[in-house]
Amino acid sequence: MTAQTQHTKQVITFNWPVVAGLLLITAIPGIPAIVILALVLFGSGAVAGVSDVINAQYFATPAAILTHATAGVLFFLTMPWQFSPRIRVRRSVWHKVGGRLAVTSGCIMALSGVWMHLMLSPHELGGRFVSLLIMSTAICTAFCVAIVHIKKGRIAQHKKWMIGAVALSLAAITPLFTGALLHLVFSSWEGIYESLRAFHNNYDRLIAMAINLAIANVITWQNSVSQPNASTLPEQSY
Repeated sequence: MTAQTQHTKQVITFNWPVVAGLLLITAIPGIPAIVILALVLFGSGAVAGVSDVINAQYFATPAAILTHATAGVLFFLTMPWQFSPRIRVRRSVWHKVGGRLAVTSGCIMALSGVWMHLMLSPHELGGRFVSLLIMSTAICTAFCVAIVHIKKGRIAQHKKWMIGAVALSLAAITPLFTGALLHLVFSSWEGIYESLRAFHNNYDRLIAMAINLAIANVITWQNSVSQPNASTLPEQSY
């Protein structure tokens, strides 16, 4: 039994490439969110020449942006560490607490995104708003399903849905890359580019969801092939 335990500890890695990669990706919206959060808390004009950079409506209706930014920062600080097998197994309490914070803040971030849109752009209820509604609903649903699975001890399904939920959450970042790619490839053809940019502006979140979920499914499949007995590792309930 001791030999088996020692062998299990030897094969459990920290998974630094994935954790570091997620921290790097989430820093893209996370760092600006911290800056915006601080500026809104300080108030309009508190920092000369800097407060003018952000949307003036943030100061007029701060509740939505403060909720969204706070939840976003908390989510981006806690979520990446959930993908470390070493923390999950050897620091199960940290994993559980971090998981609860990540799930809660992720859902609040998704819902407050809709709230923020309604506060800042109440008359823009077209394709872009519908895409936001779909993405926010999908994020909350995926996290809830993941919680149900871990409550019932279905670890493999829990991991799959958590990966999917995070992929959906990162769909808010992916449009930065798809937009840049669109500009790089089609900007020379002005008429085509304007049409594609308008379509991308309305449905970029749905496009990002499709891309991210495809990547998540590939990752899940690779994990199931490379670690067929991963669900037998010791793990605590959520």
